[in-house]
Amino acid sequence: MLFKEIAPIIILFTLIVSALIAIRIKRSNVSTIDGLFAIFGAVLGLLVTFLNLIYSNNYLITIGPLLTIASLLYLRYRTRLLAGDIDVDLYLSNRILKIIQTVYWICIFVALISYYQAEPYYRPPLFFFSISIAVGCLGVEILSRTYEENIQLYTLFSRIFIMSFILRFSAYFISPYPVGSDPWAHSDLIKDISIYGTSYLPQINEYYSNYPVMHLYASIAGLLGNLTTKGAIFIIGAVLIFSTIFVYLIIKKITNNVHIALFSMLLINFSDFHIQWSIQVIAMSFGIAIYAMTIYLLLEQREKISTQYKIFTILSICILIWTHTISSFVFLVTVFSLYVSSYIYESIYITKNYYPKLLANATLCAFTLIMLSYHWIDPKYPFLEEVMRGLAASLAQEAEFLGRNTISNLEDSWSSILDIFGFLILILFGVIGSLHSLSKEHQNKTKVRLVFTIVVLFAIFFIFPVMGIRNIVPYRWPAFIYLILVLFSGIGIFKFVSIVRGKYHKVIFVSILLIVFSFFMMTNSFTNMDSPVYGKDLNQNMIWTESEIKMFTDLNNSYDGLIISDLQTREMPFQTYIKRDIVTDYLTTPNGDLDWDYMGDKMLIWRKSSLDRPVQVNGYKNPDMLLGLSFKDNLDNNYHSVYDSGSAKAYSGLSAEFWDINE
Repeated sequence: MLFKEIAPIIILFTLIVSALIAIRIKRSNVSTIDGLFAIFGAVLGLLVTFLNLIYSNNYLITIGPLLTIASLLYLRYRTRLLAGDIDVDLYLSNRILKIIQTVYWICIFVALISYYQAEPYYRPPLFFFSISIAVGCLGVEILSRTYEENIQLYTLFSRIFIMSFILRFSAYFISPYPVGSDPWAHSDLIKDISIYGTSYLPQINEYYSNYPVMHLYASIAGLLGNLTTKGAIFIIGAVLIFSTIFVYLIIKKITNNVHIALFSMLLINFSDFHIQWSIQVIAMSFGIAIYAMTIYLLLEQREKISTQYKIFTILSICILIWTHTISSFVFLVTVFSLYVSSYIYESIYITKNYYPKLLANATLCAFTLIMLSYHWIDPKYPFLEEVMRGLAASLAQEAEFLGRNTISNLEDSWSSILDIFGFLILILFGVIGSLHSLSKEHQNKTKVRLVFTIVVLFAIFFIFPVMGIRNIVPYRWPAFIYLILVLFSGIGIFKFVSIVRGKYHKVIFVSILLIVFSFFMMTNSFTNMDSPVYGKDLNQNMIWTESEIKMFTDLNNSYDGLIISDLQTREMPFQTYIKRDIVTDYLTTPNGDLDWDYMGDKMLIWRKSSLDRPVQVNGYKNPDMLLGLSFKDNLDNNYHSVYDSGSAKAYSGLSAEFWDINE
């Protein structure tokens, strides 16, 4: 209830700050195309801010004020923001650049040493601080190079990839088992492909037998490289890392500016959802990479070889559709948004100017829709029917606008603001960059169409969950939105830096901004499940140790009764890995309390991390609950401890004489 309680204060603060900014805005700045869009953004932000009186969370309490203030700040400094090209005059001497490079390599060395010397299943804060400082150094160097020689460009590419690889490798291989929840099923299917020699295994995995591209790719990579299943799956994460080169190519094509293209590539490599899906590797991870490549192919329509590019575009769309449902649906929305926004552009802007061609016509929309429908109504697995059934259930059961109840005992906390702080930085500068791209002086058709596309994608991301419609998994959409958003965030950062006076003030601003941005992106609950620096109450521990898995295996072999654990432990180690069916979650009563009467004579699994980190339980919407010390005390006082793995224990409500386990 914290955010809802402070909503009146936030509203008052937003109104006061908005008024102070508004009185300094020139009327001439408002009576422009971008000025009108800025006014619309400010009003929309105020509406979202007032919405917190009805329903509030960490996104609503911050996005509303941020949107309003960013839009008004753009109007206030519009004249200075629109002056000049999209570039930053930050050319430093070779001596200073060598110092920056030295600091970069020292930070990389410190990060590796701290990771090597850390305890098992843990990455120390020093690791994240070192990587963040390295990101800040590299960002300053990107803005300081002239790129007269291609070797400079390739060197910076490699250094971005080195940092990105170290970060993802450290999190992915922190455990010999999959990280997160969904990757367990994908790992299991890839093992089955190597055993049975086919990807069509409907009796084992009905869903992904119809979306096999990622699994086949990982299996082939494993065979060619003689890799374990875990190593083969990381190849997909590496593909996602290297796919960011398409972000560079897209932005370079649109802006014809190497600085902003490289800077945006740096931003996407250290954005939380992009990091998340290269650590928690699933089929969608491969889909994100194909999505980025397909957007590039839509843009790169060269006159002499346009036919070849169109063929590759069609092939990419087909691969995307057979890779993952969410990826293909996001692409469908993207293509339709690009197509419709072309008419919006023509109705708003009269000036004809040069712009890179972007293929998104009615033919492409129809082709994508037909291919998607064809695959989704496949009688082997009619996914469209499943989607419509789930959508109808969502609308029927959860459409009570903003009035859904929860039985979770977790309260709002300030750490949840830190959890999305990096995201808020992207949004702040993304708003400024988008408004800059909508101005008559700096608009072109491609940028305007991309602005409207991310507005549509963000609308789905925010509005559908608020309405209770989660069937299209909107929480995964930012991974795709970021691929476009970093262009406008980069423009916003560049233009903001341009109004900062003094070269070294600009250096300080850029370095601090990147250090803060990358640190919070690397350490939030989406990207850092193993070693939370803050907000443990937000972050489930979905890293299972070898000793825990051994305990689960021994229990499975020695005990025939019902085992009760948290939902993630039940689904991943027990059901997916060990293949045990006689297992369930901690049960709750209708009032939201744990049902000790039901669990009294069962085997219970307790994990040490549940003392200060939430777990999912069996209840309405499978809520997160913080079990805390009282849960363990109850187990110690009323149950028998029969197995201790160090980070987890097994308790039985039965007398220990009924069975024997060798610890």
